[in-house]
Amino acid sequence: MKAVRYYAPEQPLKYEEAPLPKISADEVLIKVKAAGICHTDLHFMEGVLKPWKGTLPLTLGHEIAGEIVNVGKNVKGFKVKDRVVLANVIACGKCEYCKSGRENLCNDLDQIGFTADGGYAEYVKTKEQNLVKLPENVSYEIGSTLTCAAASCYHAIVDIAEAKKGETILINGFGGLGTNALQIAEHLGLKVIAVDVAKDKLKMAQELGAEKIIDATTQNVQEEIKKFTNGEGVEIAIEFVGRAKTIENAFKSLGKTGRLVFVGYTKDTFTFSPLQLVVNETAIKGSVAYTKKDLEAVVKLASQGKLNPVVSEKVGLKDVNSTLEKMRKGEIMGRAVAIP
Repeated sequence: MKAVRYYAPEQPLKYEEAPLPKISADEVLIKVKAAGICHTDLHFMEGVLKPWKGTLPLTLGHEIAGEIVNVGKNVKGFKVKDRVVLANVIACGKCEYCKSGRENLCNDLDQIGFTADGGYAEYVKTKEQNLVKLPENVSYEIGSTLTCAAASCYHAIVDIAEAKKGETILINGFGGLGTNALQIAEHLGLKVIAVDVAKDKLKMAQELGAEKIIDATTQNVQEEIKKFTNGEGVEIAIEFVGRAKTIENAFKSLGKTGRLVFVGYTKDTFTFSPLQLVVNETAIKGSVAYTKKDLEAVVKLASQGKLNPVVSEKVGLKDVNSTLEKMRKGEIMGRAVAIP
């Protein structure tokens, strides 16, 4: 089969022949119908992330939707021809985090597209525990983006920030995740401020319902947010960019008891005075991936027409490298999806 594989940092991915996955009794084989192209894959190519298990080469791609074409003898809940999306966290099911429903923090974690071969391929295998059925009224392209670009946002806003109706949320960086974060926030009854440096992305944010948009190239982000919130600041800031300046803007835009949640990251670091945390009882949190429960929630929202991820480009597997380069330059609106 054809696949797009990672060999080493600072090298392009290779589009090449790869072995067809062989399934065990507890696994299923899936014909990949769509694989979302995520900024995280750039972190592998830049050396920010490294596969921490298994051997190279590794097939990347962790946002996967497809059709089951074969099932192991122990698989009971799924059958051939079922439409599915994959939760990419392969958890042990035994540690304290798994037992408490936080399998994204599993002590013996594997991840599809991180340590196990992923969806930039014609076929992928996974365990039954990682499958969520995809309703007929949700396309494979949309389904693939639900698995990370939407579920990660849901996890950050609902589970980590613990958002409450009526609160104001700052979305810092309006790319593929931002479009989903905005829709999820609106569903929860939050007021949304979107910040970016690209006018076309800010226009999209406005069209999707953001109550305030801020162009960081021409406006003072902190001042604009203070004006919009009558000097109070926002209750929640979701950081999708991870640059020193964007983090500073987010942190200084928080009001009392505000929560800054990191989803995006780079090699940049951020320094702050603990006094600022103490006097305002500010919380700074990280949010990693999502749980299967989060994925089930966004699939349900999509099937109800309450979440419609923006798929802006559809490309072939051989175009993944060039698409990631466009993503690096900030040239992609919404989400790009690879169609094997």
